[in-house]
Amino acid sequence: MHVFGAPRLALFFVSVSAWIAVSVSVRGQPSSFAPLPDAPGSVRAKIATSGSAFLPTGLEAVTAEDKAYAAWHGADAEEDREIADSDRNNNNLMPQSGAGAVNLLPLLSEARKIMRSPPMEEANEHYHWSGLLWETFEFFGVENSFRLMTDPYFRYLTADKPFWHDYIASARQWNMGRWSDGDDFLVAYIGHPMQGAVTSYIEIQNDPHDRYLRLSANPAYWKSRFKGFLWNTVYSTDEKIGFLGETGLGSEGGYTYVAGCHVPCPSYKPGGKYTNNTGWVKFITTPVVGTLWLLGEDFLDRYVGGPVREWRPYSLWPKILRGGLNPCRTMANGMRFKDPWYRDFQHEQEDDLHGIHFLNENREAVQALPRFELAPHLNLLSLPVNNAQCTACRQETIGAGFGLAYRASRWVDFDADVDHQQNASPLPSYRAGGDVAMGTFGLRTGLETPNYAVKVSLRPGFVSYDRAWFIPQYAYTIGVKGPPAYPTAPMTPLREGRITHFATVLAVNADYGLSRHLALRTALNNTAIRYKETYLDRTPGRGAPPFLFFISPNVFATNENWGWQTGPVLRF
Repeated sequence: MHVFGAPRLALFFVSVSAWIAVSVSVRGQPSSFAPLPDAPGSVRAKIATSGSAFLPTGLEAVTAEDKAYAAWHGADAEEDREIADSDRNNNNLMPQSGAGAVNLLPLLSEARKIMRSPPMEEANEHYHWSGLLWETFEFFGVENSFRLMTDPYFRYLTADKPFWHDYIASARQWNMGRWSDGDDFLVAYIGHPMQGAVTSYIEIQNDPHDRYLRLSANPAYWKSRFKGFLWNTVYSTDEKIGFLGETGLGSEGGYTYVAGCHVPCPSYKPGGKYTNNTGWVKFITTPVVGTLWLLGEDFLDRYVGGPVREWRPYSLWPKILRGGLNPCRTMANGMRFKDPWYRDFQHEQEDDLHGIHFLNENREAVQALPRFELAPHLNLLSLPVNNAQCTACRQETIGAGFGLAYRASRWVDFDADVDHQQNASPLPSYRAGGDVAMGTFGLRTGLETPNYAVKVSLRPGFVSYDRAWFIPQYAYTIGVKGPPAYPTAPMTPLREGRITHFATVLAVNADYGLSRHLALRTALNNTAIRYKETYLDRTPGRGAPPFLFFISPNVFATNENWGWQTGPVLRF
């Protein structure tokens, strides 16, 4: 029922621990860890390429560079003074004269700046909107995978109930006249704030400037955390009342129950309290307490995890400690496939791009390709149909159709497909009958070059039969799977007509380019079709306290159907 209960919170920490363990195993033994990398253009990097000729000759040069870093990045001036004072206090420990004397103090000061400052060439980098959206969607998938694994009623509501009807019915029952929604302290004040901290970190790590900021009195730091708070608020609000949030996936608000008491709840007394899991609490605690949680992790990283990591850069346990002290940042790092102890202000040289990474093709050639596609094709689709020999027999049907696509960006296409299967089901039933018309509309992504393309598309839509039966509601059975229970009185002849089912297509297509404007395509797809069952999961009506239902009693079944398409692709 909830994203974060005690089992799910434990599962969250297990996932964080697993990500730390995987990162450790991939990186190898402690002795194989490399030192922290040099920032591009840093003193250490220039010494590596130019030798001792580039060595700074005194503290003044480093102090000037300190000021340049501070002017660009708004670094904490007090920290700069501490570095300089430390260098001056230890200056008497170094050789001051002699032909072979080298003053290494500037290098030590420079090394400390490498640990906290971004490379200068990042100043013109743009915000990573694609990384923000993709990583947020990844986290959404992780959360709801937890729900699918741990909540059987959530699985039932998601897979077997009418989605849009129940979403609207649930949203109408939201009670915003109270604070508590019935969840316990662990869920409302720990679990959901941690969700908020993760989404805030996802926003921060996709900002080309904010990802380098550490806890300080610098206004730029607080501005960056406020922007994370705003994204946290947007995500948490959608997670509660959006059609892909708890109202849509799980129908929260659409039914009532007694908190902490399982059905049939023998301890309930008439007039007692019950809830539909709605209220203000998580709208406030997720962004507000989540931001406080984030600040706490920043503090621990700044004054505990970071210093220990710098003290023992070659050891394994400081890395594990740093990831463990920041579980929400560790989860956010996992969404971009970074180590749990990864920090942008220390590891800026590991990669040049942030967000989602794919193969490095010739981008100019890909961008120059035509954006529109028209793809007529032959369509082979396996469907359960009715004929003189049997009912709901699976049979390969043959039809034709066409696809339309528009490349909106490097990694996102708008994709549509329309098909028609002539006389696919010769005889009618309450699910199928006659010709099939299909229309699906969605998004596509994948790898494309001037010579070939491999792409995956997800397209919701409809499947419609033109000669199917309509089963009257009074003929449905209650809570029993099986054929309709027709009344014993003279029954009304079943009405025959068009019936439409919701469908979703997951497809993989492979293209081979013959020329700039012509390619050959073959595609494999799976079409999931939702059929309305002829039984109800409860007696029609809203029920009685404490178990009231505003969602539909209808039940749906999902049938998966494999298909294959082939034909030319016209590009323009």
